[in-house]
Amino acid sequence: MRKLLLALFAVAMIAPVALAASTPIKLSLWDKIAVPAMDTVYGLELGIGSYTPELKGVSWNFIYSKTDNAIGWQAAFVSLTNDFCGLQSGCVNINSGEIQGVQYGFFNKAQSVKGLQLGFVNMTDDMQGIQIGLVNFIKTGTLPVMVIVNAKF
Repeated sequence: MRKLLLALFAVAMIAPVALAASTPIKLSLWDKIAVPAMDTVYGLELGIGSYTPELKGVSWNFIYSKTDNAIGWQAAFVSLTNDFCGLQSGCVNINSGEIQGVQYGFFNKAQSVKGLQLGFVNMTDDMQGIQIGLVNFIKTGTLPVMVIVNAKF
């Protein structure tokens, strides 16, 4: 019983600190110049160019948006992520890890995709899904290069 009470007390003490480490709204001027200057956004991020390590929500930036781990919607002229789940839209979308969801733009590149790439040029090393575009590359695919449609499941 003491261990249970001690665990509940620890959770009660840590929970407010964890919630205080994020913000629901972030306005970014450039990179980490933002109000508030937080690394975690659970809500909406608006700006010209931004770098937010963790995002759960929506990121709309005019020039570029960079995140390490994101869940939600990321929209900018250039969208950069490491691990992403949701919709990544922009003229150039680059993901250095895994994306689960949709990449929509002129040029889409990801290391691993589970979902859909929709654009003029689509590139990935590994795919579980469909690419629709003028030129489609799946490095580990049966047909590594295809026009219009390429898929691997």
